[in-house]
Amino acid sequence: MPDNGGGEKQVDPAALARSVIETPKAAGESIPSLDTSLLWFVAQAASAISQWGRNIKLRDRQLRDFYPTENYFTAGLGTVSARNAAFSWELVGSGAMVRHFQDVFMNANQGEGWHDLIVKTSIDLYTQDNGAFWELVRPSDSPKAPVIGVNHLDSGECWHTGDPLKPVVYRDKDGKLHLLNWWNVKTFAEMPAPIEKLHGIQLCALTRLLRAAQILQNVTVYEEEKTGGRFQRAIHLIKGISTSEINDALKSVATQADNMGLVKYIQPMMVGNVDPKADVGHDTIELASMPDHFSKEEAVKLYITIIAMAFLSDYQDFAPLPGGNLGTSTQSEILHMKSRGKGPALFMGLISNGVNFAVLPEGVGFKFAEQDLEADEVQADIRHTRADTRKIDLESGVLTVPAARQQALDKGDISKELFEQLAAEDEEQEALRLEEQLHGGEKPNVNEDETLAGGEKQEVRQPARAGPFRGAASSEGEETDCCGSEGSCCYTEERSP
Repeated sequence: MPDNGGGEKQVDPAALARSVIETPKAAGESIPSLDTSLLWFVAQAASAISQWGRNIKLRDRQLRDFYPTENYFTAGLGTVSARNAAFSWELVGSGAMVRHFQDVFMNANQGEGWHDLIVKTSIDLYTQDNGAFWELVRPSDSPKAPVIGVNHLDSGECWHTGDPLKPVVYRDKDGKLHLLNWWNVKTFAEMPAPIEKLHGIQLCALTRLLRAAQILQNVTVYEEEKTGGRFQRAIHLIKGISTSEINDALKSVATQADNMGLVKYIQPMMVGNVDPKADVGHDTIELASMPDHFSKEEAVKLYITIIAMAFLSDYQDFAPLPGGNLGTSTQSEILHMKSRGKGPALFMGLISNGVNFAVLPEGVGFKFAEQDLEADEVQADIRHTRADTRKIDLESGVLTVPAARQQALDKGDISKELFEQLAAEDEEQEALRLEEQLHGGEKPNVNEDETLAGGEKQEVRQPARAGPFRGAASSEGEETDCCGSEGSCCYTEERSP
């Protein structure tokens, strides 16, 4: 049985055979060729991007060409990728195996290291609908062999076959195709598509915000052209002066600027008119302009919000909260905590699952050991509030001590080990108390209704011993009268309240 170098982890062929899902059988010759995968349609505009789900390789190549030109998304991608690479992690298990796989991860990506592996994986995961890929290097072509290397595979050079046993074909730099077995590759998809025929395809973060990114890119290009002197999205209709005179003036100003070494700033152009009575004026026909009531500030705020939503993160991960009535600091704190359960948690889950079930053998575990001081502080405040509530319930009699402890256990405020330890201590103390009562000769408790008002002494009747101890001698040596009962009698004891 395949054991991944130490434990049983494998794709079950029997389960695949019994499934109603028809999976194709992968073969090297069935891989799409370069011509069909990377065909560029001449009639298509340069900035247009193919429809999702139609030609995955073409679309992914277009996405790769697009995102470096959109600064806001690229900055957000860098923020998220750096965050993912900075998450701390640890391995648990036996010493020799843990040391081996620590070395594998620290020297991943052919020696570039864990940071390089995670950053490249993150970029593919968030910008490619094809997803991200890892190569799992083993000393022999068998799932029994342990993993000795983990490398990032270029998503643009990988194809999903749909065959769970041979899921990926990779094309190397020389154009050679490699059909990879399931124990040689690991695929990652953040939001996998539910369409059965689109094997392994996802809706990446860039796809989820693409329309908004294109709009903001158009705004940026418009402003760049208008401020850079190469703006040609308007027609000027001039009267009172000829076009040739204007062109001559433009050439003269450009020549003067070159002679003065001016690159960014040019003196205003001045054109004299020979006819002082000429009616000089002009009209402008805008071929492209901003929509009515357009505000770039509001557009950028909205776009950053969409970026945060696409990355499943919080607005404050990408920009400070803008001014205005956007809610209280408590609301912002709650939103920040909620966002931690989305993007970061999803990424950690993807990597942890991939490492534990595709790379590590049984007996060795991978987990993220990320420490978030803000999250710890918020959790501490929440635990303190719950503790105060339990204290009030205890003092008012709403809860007993065992019930309060059970509540604390259910909420995660105390560990199961501490809960069991406290319960054992309670049982031990109760046993000691009962033992002291049995062997310590305690006198029975006096009820409050047996005490007379005003501090008067009262008589308390207690059972006396039977047999020869039925009577008790008085101070004068006289025997005290007994009640005459068989086997027991009563005596009187004076006791102050």
